[in-house]
Amino acid sequence: GQNRLFQWLRDNMYLISRKGEDRNQPTQRSLNLGLFEVKTRTINNPDGSTRITRTTKVTGKGRIYLTNKFMDQGQPS
Repeated sequence: GQNRLFQWLRDNMYLISRKGEDRNQPTQRSLNLGLFEVKTRTINNPDGSTRITRTTKVTGKGRIYLTNKFMDQGQPS
């Protein structure tokens, strides 16, 4: 499931594991390999304030790379 996948990605240093707003963001190594990209959006709240959200997306190259990793190591436990 989703929780086991994210835990596996954190345990294997593909995503940042520390608590806080950086949690589940890709590590610099993952970005350099081209496995993930980060989409940034600006949201205007009704009270006039602005917030920025970041969403991690897996690239096509990342899907192939991670699929091969899972096949080599077995599925995440």
